[in-house]
Amino acid sequence: MKKVTPKTDKYMESGLIVGGGKKKETKKYYPEFTMRHEYFPESKDLKVGSTVKVTVEAKVVGVSISKYQNNTELEIHGYEIEGGKKKE
Repeated sequence: MKKVTPKTDKYMESGLIVGGGKKKETKKYYPEFTMRHEYFPESKDLKVGSTVKVTVEAKVVGVSISKYQNNTELEIHGYEIEGGKKKE
């Protein structure tokens, strides 16, 4: 499986308290997507912070490559969710 390299924003920092002092680190941003419960009912039982593997079967319905936008649009036709801790 390919790993995703997060983007960082040097102007956005998250503060951490380490040994009584405050240490700042650059915030990392990963790409994300939303799983609407009406289409993915199992997702409502997942625990926040758990790790899951989502496999999708999708049809490519659009590709945008320009100065302002670089995206591929997918229409999801099937899926499987593996792993992840259930809410307690």
